[in-house]
Amino acid sequence: MKNLISVLFVIIPFFVASCNQGDSNNGTRTDLKSIIKSNSSTSSIQWVDVSQLEVLMAKEPRKVFFYFFREGCPYCKEMKETTFQDGQIIKSLNEKFYAVKIDGRSKKDIVFKGITYINQEKDPAKRSSHDLHKTLVDPYQGNYYWPSVVFLNEKFEKLRSYPGLQKPEKFKRILTDMLKR
Repeated sequence: MKNLISVLFVIIPFFVASCNQGDSNNGTRTDLKSIIKSNSSTSSIQWVDVSQLEVLMAKEPRKVFFYFFREGCPYCKEMKETTFQDGQIIKSLNEKFYAVKIDGRSKKDIVFKGITYINQEKDPAKRSSHDLHKTLVDPYQGNYYWPSVVFLNEKFEKLRSYPGLQKPEKFKRILTDMLKR
């Protein structure tokens, strides 16, 4: 037992030190957090804040996926618990898109493409859709549905908006179609 503990005291610091050394192939720093994050690409969607999009896009252009939800929405909950738990969907979103999740009734100001979007209704007791939601989501038969998903290209131009719950198999087809555009 003492030998095992001694070996661990030698191996663990060596492993940590080797992870913290720069990657000689591309000059970037590799650390445990980035290793864990890269290995978890199929465990959860890596959501980004809308304020990070322009910086991320400058470094690595990708298509953008917006997921608009509202608190208490049973269809939003179902999409979170089914569609967003599917390994293929998670992997595709993490590798090919920047995924942004926004409460479509948020009262917070959101800056996107240099424009500040607000929720016109500032009273927290009153429900109203955020202007960014109204700008990006296309109404379906004159109504807005929850959840809603929107895809943008690398230039932030809208590719398509989809209303309502997207079940895993249908959403996989949507992702495939969006990657072709």
